[in-house]
Amino acid sequence: MKTMKLSSFPLRVQTEVFSSMELIDILFLSFCSKQFKQTIESTMKSRFDKIISITYTSSRPEYATISSSNSDDKEFMKLVPREEGRNRSIVQMNLYGVDVDCCMATRNHPFFILCNQQDGEQMLQTIHNYFRGFFGSSIEYHLKADGRNYVPRLKKIKYSDIFIQNEGAAAELLDEYLDVSPSQEYIQLYAFGGFEYERNLKLAQTNVLDISIPDSRARELVNNFKGKQLFISDGIVTDDDVIEFLNSWKSSQTQQNLEFLSIHHWRGMNLNPEKIMRNIDLKQFDPKQKMPIYRYDKRSIFGQYFWKIQEFSSPKFIVRDADQHVASLEITTRGIQFASWKMTEEEVMRGRIQKTFQKTPFQEASPPRNFIDISKFSWLIQKEILSSMELVDLLMMASCSQKFYQNMKSLMRNRFDKIFTITYESRVPSRINISSSSSGDNPFMSIREIYEFRGRPLIPINFTGMDLQVSMPTRNHPLMILSDLEIQETLLPSIHNYFLDLFGSSIKYQLNVYELMPPFSKLKNITSTHLSSYLLADFDDFLKISPNQDFIQLFEIQSPLLGRNVEFARTKVLDIAKANRFAEEILSNFEGRQLFINDGIISDAVIIQFLNKWRLNEGYQNSECFSIGVSSFTHPLSPNQIMSSLPINRLDSSDQLPVYQFDKRDRNSKHTWGIHKFSSPNYIVRETDQHVASIMVTEDNITFAAWNMTEKEFLEKNTFKRSY
Repeated sequence: MKTMKLSSFPLRVQTEVFSSMELIDILFLSFCSKQFKQTIESTMKSRFDKIISITYTSSRPEYATISSSNSDDKEFMKLVPREEGRNRSIVQMNLYGVDVDCCMATRNHPFFILCNQQDGEQMLQTIHNYFRGFFGSSIEYHLKADGRNYVPRLKKIKYSDIFIQNEGAAAELLDEYLDVSPSQEYIQLYAFGGFEYERNLKLAQTNVLDISIPDSRARELVNNFKGKQLFISDGIVTDDDVIEFLNSWKSSQTQQNLEFLSIHHWRGMNLNPEKIMRNIDLKQFDPKQKMPIYRYDKRSIFGQYFWKIQEFSSPKFIVRDADQHVASLEITTRGIQFASWKMTEEEVMRGRIQKTFQKTPFQEASPPRNFIDISKFSWLIQKEILSSMELVDLLMMASCSQKFYQNMKSLMRNRFDKIFTITYESRVPSRINISSSSSGDNPFMSIREIYEFRGRPLIPINFTGMDLQVSMPTRNHPLMILSDLEIQETLLPSIHNYFLDLFGSSIKYQLNVYELMPPFSKLKNITSTHLSSYLLADFDDFLKISPNQDFIQLFEIQSPLLGRNVEFARTKVLDIAKANRFAEEILSNFEGRQLFINDGIISDAVIIQFLNKWRLNEGYQNSECFSIGVSSFTHPLSPNQIMSSLPINRLDSSDQLPVYQFDKRDRNSKHTWGIHKFSSPNYIVRETDQHVASIMVTEDNITFAAWNMTEKEFLEKNTFKRSY
């Protein structure tokens, strides 16, 4: 096979080649030689500068995922136990100066590095140190550690989500981790009581600290805290602790940098607000005037990347003696909220100032003084400019004019071809997130109602031929489009049709929603549908405009008509949680490749009919595998009757049985695919081509797996003996 020496090409050509590659492939090339690594670092600096963060997620030493923000935190590399490499092609490579066993990436799985428990942490440290040298110091490194007694000791981590279950090991784990990654920008810590986190001075150096340790004492942490924001959930303070803190701030003794403090105990800590307020010099804003509103970004304790703008307003405040700066205050029996304005009372009330503290402040857009007419540049320069832009910016620019729209389609065809999927996700029609495979799973665009735009400037724009109001994207939020009742049912279909035309027909469009109602039921050419609730009446109409889908996952089927629907029967992969008595209709009419029913009702006769039709080549030629579960108490199968009705072949029980593997999407996670395995000594043979299918029948399940090989090949490949 002929090879191409990439380093012999001009730098401009090399850059173009690198720009078309996935991040994992660029990393592989960087291992070739020191000189080639330096070439990549210099030519790809612009691309690397767009990688805001690298995130490590780990629960134990031999298991970790690695993702990047330029793919919206979709994992591109994974450390896994060696047993996960079974039945996959293993490649030996020298990565990061270490000889390792790997499994190359597939469409459903990232690149695997196989490791053992004893060397997992060291491997992750080696990868992290390589990234720090390769990508440069501008990238933020994030860690999510959710193991019982493990926190990987990675240097210079800037953002951490840590969940520790082991009370006895918590103090040592946290201390060792903060030794190598002190003074972080953000730490979210959830743990159980039993260690004195309050006295950990390294933890107190965090800029934004969000901590939840049930019934822990918060006094010392508050006193030692040197950062800007402190959130304590389920921590306990006394009246005297609160009085001491407020008077200390007021007299400028401590907490000069503190901007926001929240201590809250869900079951209450029996604070006495009246007593506390009697012991501090409390003032109130004029109730006749509009209250000032303090806004800040708050990260969800239950979501790694979910941020939401929170608001705090109170008529009560205290004044610091030295500079007359104001802090708003709210005290209840359950806790305290404190917000320092860093301005005087007069400044706060002048024009009803609304202070916003955010992880990434909004940038005020000022009118540009100098315009650049991109269309006047050569196509090569236009392509270079557009290639450096985010997807959402390209969409905005494409709406400028019809001519620029056509140019965009032509110039960016290569980039658009790398977008495998566009996903529409929603629990309610008023909140719709849109994401793409090229940018991972976080949305690049979102449709929201007006109440979610509090504190965010709205800009009028004509997009997809509609006059809309939008809030431009920030680091924590996608492009947000304002929706109201008048345009709710037409907005998403308009955006979807715009994508169909701009991106072309090669992209697969996915729908992941709670219920199939407008506007979702109006989307055409959807290739994958995941519904979390019951089907509504218009599902048949939806299949007419979105036929021949690759994948449909449903919660429950309540109508026999769906099983007879031709478009439904042609779905390549059907995954149904509850099919009830309609499982027979579905199996009988199914023309796809894979069928999974968790809970159904099906007769022995229908199963026998299916297996005989496949065996005699009278139907189901496309079937690869199916699994149907039933209740062994109310509607059990009769394994003996089914097996005795067919010419069953059986493998020698002393042999190791063949293992049939297939990918199946996790019902509870739209992005997680798992490798499922099936083994059985029983098989049947199709008469026309001698192809083999393994079967297993129990009282509560029937599983069928076609091997796509003849009986001779099947036996030779696995060196089995037939025992019939």
